Amino acid sequence: MWADSNVISRSIELQGISVITIKGSDQPAASNALAAGNNPDETQYFETLIIGTGFSGLLAAIRLQKKGFTDFVLLERSAELGGTWQVNSYPGAEVDIPTSLYSISFIPYPFNKTFAPQSELLAYTRHIIDTFGLAKKARTQQAVTTLRYDENACLWHAETGSGESFSARFVIDTSGVLANPHIPRIPGAGSFDGPMFHAGNWDHAVSYAQKRIGIIGSGCSAAQIVPAIADKVSRLTLFMGKAQWILPRSDRHYTAAGRYIRTLPGIRHLIRGFVFILYDVRFIAFRRYPGTMSISRLMKAYYRRRLRRHLEKHIRDDDLRRHMMPDYELGCRRVIPTNDYLPALARENVDVNISGIECITPTGIRTRDGREIGLDVIVFATGYYAYSDMKRALTFQVYGRGGRHLNSEWEKEAVSYKGITVSGYPNYFKVNGPNTGTGHSSQMSYMEAATGYIVQAISAVKRNPDIKAIDARRDLQDAYVARMRAKMQKTVWQNATCTAFYRKNMTGEVTSLSPESLTGFILSRSWFRLGDYRLIS
Repeated sequence: MWADSNVISRSIELQGISVITIKGSDQPAASNALAAGNNPDETQYFETLIIGTGFSGLLAAIRLQKKGFTDFVLLERSAELGGTWQVNSYPGAEVDIPTSLYSISFIPYPFNKTFAPQSELLAYTRHIIDTFGLAKKARTQQAVTTLRYDENACLWHAETGSGESFSARFVIDTSGVLANPHIPRIPGAGSFDGPMFHAGNWDHAVSYAQKRIGIIGSGCSAAQIVPAIADKVSRLTLFMGKAQWILPRSDRHYTAAGRYIRTLPGIRHLIRGFVFILYDVRFIAFRRYPGTMSISRLMKAYYRRRLRRHLEKHIRDDDLRRHMMPDYELGCRRVIPTNDYLPALARENVDVNISGIECITPTGIRTRDGREIGLDVIVFATGYYAYSDMKRALTFQVYGRGGRHLNSEWEKEAVSYKGITVSGYPNYFKVNGPNTGTGHSSQMSYMEAATGYIVQAISAVKRNPDIKAIDARRDLQDAYVARMRAKMQKTVWQNATCTAFYRKNMTGEVTSLSPESLTGFILSRSWFRLGDYRLIS
């Protein structure tokens, strides 16, 4: 039986370490360590362990607090809280979904423009942290290295790179799938004499003013960096890979009155609802519904004509213009919404090389057409591993019942139940798990749905003193995975011929994106059913 309210205290032996909880509060004795500091040799107990402090981690914490569950800790591997928008601070970084939808539905904020820049998103993150007092519940520079389930105690035990240990009844893993930068192996990379870094780890100590900058990659981050720095550098060379679908967007700055009005409850929800519907309708273009195929083809033909016109307007070089026209179906790779990228490529001090890179030299890059391009700084705008390399899908080792190893299992087959729980890993909840990413709308909406489901699950377990843990039923998980795969076969993401970071090994099974519309995703996770789980008592 789980400890009840009549127990004064008890000691749990967890891998040789004693953990003590005290009656009268959700707070275990070790929780005081947040304020007082800890002996790294002692395990600190919390009822719930939240890994990561991006939007999904903060959402999980807020939902727990709203339920009155205050015995939790947030572990952040960086020195500052904030997740993606704290780490990704490269020039020009901004969201590519309107902030009316890319924001938490119940936390308004007076954003300055339709697509908020990184600085505003980070300010919004800090506003959330301050509003809900989450800084005092968090521990920074705590990179989890191992997460192991103790079947006897029904507890999870976490080790961090700092040497500290934590144990918890529940784990909410919100570590992001875009947390592992992808840097391609290019011959000679170690020989370059100048600064060289990934866009996701931008080195702000390095000045790019009046320098020769080389940017490798032409995805979303490159499309934001190029126009942000092109007018400040002496020369910029973009080493472009595969063509991308580049589409203009409607972006505007708001007046002070406009910002205020957009935060008013009725107006805010009306705008959010409109944008939600608008973006979810776009799912028609990516899912091959029998009755909407003709609409999908018309939409894609329209966007192809639109891109062709913009390329003809801005790109003078015939070879480059032909190269930049995608030869694959719209949606197969992530669409890039931008108004500034193509005009920036047309600048006199910007070159685009499409011949490919042969090697990096001490003074720059040698291309496959034999050119030697001198550079002062090299930036890799080459994206993240996400679920393309399942060895890197999890940022730490996870061991479940019977010594099962989630990392190894997901290398072979990335499966879960509803993208949140995994059979064999009791009381372990994953936000942004397999097939929960969005290819057409706001990831924030997916996070809200997932964290709502998770806190419902924790509430159901806590209500029943006879239940120590829940474990997803294998039969239901298998049926769920089969349904997702069948639905995925009817999407452009699985069937179109292109490489993408959301596919296993870039070309295989789609392991990241959800084949459901956002509406369907939310509805299917709105109610938690205890019967979907094996109860451990």
